Amino acid sequence: MWWWVLIWALLVVVSAAYLGSRAWATWGRLRELGAEVHRASGMVAALQVEVERLGEQAPEPDIFGDPRALRREREATRASLRRRRRARAAAGRPAWARHLD
Repeated sequence: MWWWVLIWALLVVVSAAYLGSRAWATWGRLRELGAEVHRASGMVAALQVEVERLGEQAPEPDIFGDPRALRREREATRASLRRRRRARAAAGRPAWARHLD
């Protein structure tokens, strides 16, 4: 009967060792994550200081402007982007597949 106690004790020890190793690995990853977050926050702070030093401000969106003017600007922007996209696509085609005009 004593060997059942030995088996259960062995199971408890093995499971505790497994859980301990998993916890130790998780703790190591957590420390690495903390170091990476610290480096990233330092980098972001340096970038914010650089942006403030340069004094560049993002343009404010003109959401209360004239809707017709905004629509014309949007359509002009989309048309120019469409022309650029078509030019890039045409440049990538072989000579026999390009349009002649």
